Amino acid sequence: MNLERVVERLRDYRLKNERFDRLVGAVLSNEMAMRSARATLSVARSVSRRGQTVAAGDYDTVFFVAGEMRSGTSWLRHSLSDHPEIACGQEGSFFGRGYDHEEIPVYTGPVSSLTRALALSRELKTWHALPWNLWSDGYEEDLRNLCRLSVDYFLSKEVARTGRRIVGDKSPQHTENLDEIHEFYPDARIIHIIRDGRDVAVSAMHHWWRLAKDREGGVFDLTPEELQIRDDYAEDRERFLSEGRSIFTQERLAQLASRWDYRTGKGSHDGRTLYSDRYLEVRYEDLLVDTPAVFGGILEFLGASSEDRVIERCLRSSSFERASSRKQGEEDSASFFRKGVAGDWRDVFTQRDRGLYKDLAGGRLVEFGYAW
Repeated sequence: MNLERVVERLRDYRLKNERFDRLVGAVLSNEMAMRSARATLSVARSVSRRGQTVAAGDYDTVFFVAGEMRSGTSWLRHSLSDHPEIACGQEGSFFGRGYDHEEIPVYTGPVSSLTRALALSRELKTWHALPWNLWSDGYEEDLRNLCRLSVDYFLSKEVARTGRRIVGDKSPQHTENLDEIHEFYPDARIIHIIRDGRDVAVSAMHHWWRLAKDREGGVFDLTPEELQIRDDYAEDRERFLSEGRSIFTQERLAQLASRWDYRTGKGSHDGRTLYSDRYLEVRYEDLLVDTPAVFGGILEFLGASSEDRVIERCLRSSSFERASSRKQGEEDSASFFRKGVAGDWRDVFTQRDRGLYKDLAGGRLVEFGYAW
């Protein structure tokens, strides 16, 4: 076989059929035709998984939970997952083409996202550019569609596993990537939980203390000064605070304040601008004060049953008391569910901490209704 002649013939075929390609594009640009094509493709696209058939996009509603770390997203995920119509995974890290490291360097291991993995695949680009590859036409468009199909695959696996019709994922990096999510899922619904950034900082510090590398199974790389602060705090909390000591180094609190300011601000702006009525903003503090009403509103937003008995079932199984075996407000630094209250920062922040946080994120706190 003369490979060069084959390639030349394939090129001639594409040139002679430009009108046909344009005709197909015009048909698919028609909204009704596109919906029909997508419906057909949805049935045709399937893969085998342990004897089951998983069809990409095999769900009624898709949603994504956004929120800075330690803002109640895990609590909401547990509550939603106990609803008979909802499947909510956790931290799939699907989105974030720039996600190659953690912004706050307490975790130094490699990280990535699914969209980044696909976008940076040299082999995918090589395959796409093959001169005899007639399946590809427009790398960016193909990449965008492949990303959507890939995320759909994982979401649909959860639908197949649970048999539920509403599916979503929660990942902390969603908060700064709602614009990217909108590229692939303009039809999604977004739930953004916002918590007072000062409480976020306190909770994050305890979380890192608990999982520091000097402990078995730990992953967070804290400085010697931070480890000493942790141990002194654990030895005698009351004395530690009475001496006016801070649980933060100045550098770490500055990192936490800056990230909260940027991410919550960007998430709120992008959510409102891009998603309009498909975007729901919830304050963690409101969810604490009137949990059934706020949670019921979230269910209505997702199109799920919000009957009292269903709400009660979801909230009972995900309550702080059940998850931690403690009363709300009782602190246990060794637990993922440490305290479950709002305003804890007031007992912990020193005057230095208050001033630093106000300088870096005070405007954003006021924007979201948080007082000093």
